[in-house]
Amino acid sequence: MPQIIQVPFEIEEPKEVFEEITIDVPFVVESEEFYEAPEITFIEVEQEFPEETTKQVEVDVPVQIEVLKERRVPVTIEVPVEVEVPVEVDQEITEQRTVLENIDVEVPVAVEYEENIPAPPCHWHDIKHSHDVRVGLTHTHHHKD
Repeated sequence: MPQIIQVPFEIEEPKEVFEEITIDVPFVVESEEFYEAPEITFIEVEQEFPEETTKQVEVDVPVQIEVLKERRVPVTIEVPVEVEVPVEVDQEITEQRTVLENIDVEVPVAVEYEENIPAPPCHWHDIKHSHDVRVGLTHTHHHKD
């Protein structure tokens, strides 16, 4: 079951305080610094260059050679042949087609009857009445609606 519980807690509120502070301000000072700077100097250097020489070298080069080859080639020979040619023949064909036709069919159908349901009993009796009502049975009052 939910309950309400009181819990103590502190709330911090800001307040205004005035204090004296000292701020260090930077200032410009001239100072001397020494550093090494690179210098360009010219030095004599000896360079060797290759000399142009010519040599004779033998190289194998492929050569085209014409070669004669004999081959057997198939030859066509005409031979008379008898061929049966199909002949056009008229034939009668019977075609079957579907036709819609009305047919009387008897189908059983559910029949509904209205039947009056008697009014429900109004109460159970545990005492005997004068109008033929027995103990443990019910009876109905027919009211005009």
